[in-house]
Amino acid sequence: MRPVLTCALLVAAFVVAPAGAATPDLTHWFFNATALYRTNATATQTNKPDYLGGSTQSAMHCGAAGKNIAGVWELLKYDRRHNVGLAVASTDQCSAAIFKAPPPNVSVPDADLSGYRTGRGVRLGMSYSGVRAIYGGPPQHGKHFVATYATDLTGTTISLPHRTVKLPQTITLVFDDGRVSSIAVEIEEGGLF
Repeated sequence: MRPVLTCALLVAAFVVAPAGAATPDLTHWFFNATALYRTNATATQTNKPDYLGGSTQSAMHCGAAGKNIAGVWELLKYDRRHNVGLAVASTDQCSAAIFKAPPPNVSVPDADLSGYRTGRGVRLGMSYSGVRAIYGGPPQHGKHFVATYATDLTGTTISLPHRTVKLPQTITLVFDDGRVSSIAVEIEEGGLF
């Protein structure tokens, strides 16, 4: 009789618990704020790479664990005072995004992200003219638009024989009312393998 009771309790735990513990879907919340994968804009070539959070790729927190957003993207922190999220992605890439968005319906660490910027000084709230002074590019106008920038980084393959490869970097910026509302820096690392 005891094995039957134990088995019944286990089945109930697996059947009942997931329904109450469903993870909220943050896909629209994230992609609406960052405009990632939703733009057909031609990227402006930049003269050197840039990194979110500092002047090197290690500042981007790639591989850090957070709350799943969509695919390989994870939400690391959310600044409740300034309504700003920080997300990262890995798996054949090193990518990070900081973006203005309403509070997510998940629990993540609270952090002051108001001073977050790229190594070259691009930050949320920066004017489009300030971004153009750093990255260049043709003038764009509108209440809401997306600008993309591209360059290549140099890497060395993990496999033998080691060889030098180019790793594409794309920077996607969302502008609302002439100010940066999202910065996403993506580095494709598939060429390392």
